[in-house]
Amino acid sequence: MNSTPITLRIDTTDHGGCRTLRLQGRLDAHQVGALMGAAEPLAMTTRLDLAGVNFMDSSGLASLVRLNRAATVQNVKLEIVNVRDAARLAMEITGLYSLLPVVEDRSAADGAAHGSA
Repeated sequence: MNSTPITLRIDTTDHGGCRTLRLQGRLDAHQVGALMGAAEPLAMTTRLDLAGVNFMDSSGLASLVRLNRAATVQNVKLEIVNVRDAARLAMEITGLYSLLPVVEDRSAADGAAHGSA
């Protein structure tokens, strides 16, 4: 019996000007609308925590690119944190891992979002 979620669960928390979206499940064509709806409008800092993402297809990758472009246009910050195997592989194969605002160290992302050095 496989307990892998076939949907995407999004838990959102707001703290000051930082919104964190914790994703769990599949980020695919069927779930992109839910992500975009939860993320927009972007906060001053929007953090996507991908620790629970177990699958990402090209639509999921495209949603990250769209959010990154929106952040640039709106002059706000997007951070992608806790990128695990499935999401990392998709991002690396396509070359997006080095182009998107992936924060390797979660503690560094926390400090930056809350104004610490």
